Amino acid sequence: MKFPPHSGYHWQGQSPFFEGWYVRLLLPQSGESFAFMYSIENPASDHHYGGGAVQILGPATKKQENQEDQLVWRTFPSVKKFWASPRQFALGHWGKCRDNRQAKPLLSEEFFATVKEGYQIHQNQHQGQIIHGDRHCRWQFTVEPEVTWGSPNRFPRATAGWLSFLPLFDPGWQILLAQGRAHGWLKWQREQYEFDHALVYAEKNWGHSFPSRWFWLQANYFPDHPGLSVTAAGGERIVLGRPEEVALIGLHHQGNFYEFGPGHGTVTWQVAPWGRWQLKASNDRYWVKLSGKTDKKGSLVHTPTAQGLQLNCRDTTRGYLYLQLGSVGHGLIVQGETDTAGLEVGGDWGLTEENLSKKTVPF
Repeated sequence: MKFPPHSGYHWQGQSPFFEGWYVRLLLPQSGESFAFMYSIENPASDHHYGGGAVQILGPATKKQENQEDQLVWRTFPSVKKFWASPRQFALGHWGKCRDNRQAKPLLSEEFFATVKEGYQIHQNQHQGQIIHGDRHCRWQFTVEPEVTWGSPNRFPRATAGWLSFLPLFDPGWQILLAQGRAHGWLKWQREQYEFDHALVYAEKNWGHSFPSRWFWLQANYFPDHPGLSVTAAGGERIVLGRPEEVALIGLHHQGNFYEFGPGHGTVTWQVAPWGRWQLKASNDRYWVKLSGKTDKKGSLVHTPTAQGLQLNCRDTTRGYLYLQLGSVGHGLIVQGETDTAGLEVGGDWGLTEENLSKKTVPF
């Protein structure tokens, strides 16, 4: 399968700069999910906020009131121990390693003997281990890509269209994998998970910093409709130095791709500070409605900002999502629901200091 556009690392000396990658692993039988978030900031090392991090949002091992997920994370201050391919979805960052060897792609059988704390994604092999206090995570799995972004029988497309190749939008955004299958294992705290054909989703962002405000929805497991997947996002981005509110919805179903957003129809939304996501979109051929909700508190995660990593984003991987897709003049094409949706709000999307920390994380 061809790599989608923007798969490679975008840094070419810019400062300030960040690039972040998100990989979600879902075990359909149990509904348990693990979201891996990798990031690098200011790799030129000429800025106070320079370094990298890995965060993993997984099942809470000690059930707290109204909470089902917990975050394990680790920062890696040295940008010299980070590597990434300029052409492919491949990267790694070492925290602690044997012999202080240079960061570079390793054979899978060499990784754990060499890297005591860190991660790598190389040749569709995902590996890593981190420790955060008394919490730890260790993982190794291989991903088989199935659907990227766009019609499956055509070349993968840029999520933001051909204009994304010009220095217009900040930040950039690309769906790397709408659906794939993973085979391998993961040790989360004291629990050992082994899986075959687990579902995978992946995306990335890059630029000066995350938007000042945004929302996001993602799901690729609808029990009654195998292969159905959807990603939606909206918020405020910078276009040629000016803020612009924009939203996009992309949906794959039975070999077809349905896209709504700039140049592909209109999108309207009502998104609460937390708990409710309502989106509608249409173009001259199709329409879609998305309704997401959660009564859980969600979990705070870090995102890159111009002032470094901050806890300014709230997530759940156990949200409810109801989807309807129809053809104009011909009725409903598909409707489905799932309770394993990823739901998110971030930045100043109505969030206050009362429920969202703005503390900067030093590398």
